[in-house]
Amino acid sequence: MILVVPFVIVLYNGQYLGALLLLFVAGITDGLDGFLARQFGWYSWFGSVADPIADKLLLVASYVVLGILGHIPIELTYLVVGRDVFIFTGALLYWFFVGHFEGRPTLLGKVCTFLMIVQGLVVLASLALFEIPMALLDAGNLIVAILCVLSGVQYMFLGITELKAASAKSR
Repeated sequence: MILVVPFVIVLYNGQYLGALLLLFVAGITDGLDGFLARQFGWYSWFGSVADPIADKLLLVASYVVLGILGHIPIELTYLVVGRDVFIFTGALLYWFFVGHFEGRPTLLGKVCTFLMIVQGLVVLASLALFEIPMALLDAGNLIVAILCVLSGVQYMFLGITELKAASAKSR
């Protein structure tokens, strides 16, 4: 989480290689943290909440800055941010009105997040290292946009199903 602000500053200032390096460091430290937690049983409630939030913050921040700078369509930024806000708001409302929420990502949600990461890295690599054909970048943007919509709709239906189940239990 500590690398989000430096990453945003470096990316916003057009230092794309530096941004890629910070993402690399963030990925290595995140992987090492997860490995050590599993290896030594170093689990905590805070870590289980903070780690995915930090990952999401970094991902969303990269899309926001890339969108502001015009390196990805701003509509894609809206979809990426909107999807996460939609899912988070739904989970928060469920927790507030119903109770404990067991937020497990779906396969479609995992694929969407993975391809968001890949597309963000591809765009950054195109800016920092070598030119990638615009058709390939556009195709990646389209795939991410479609998956954002589909996974957002899937999470909405899962939320509705959970609400109906909770409502039936309370009767």
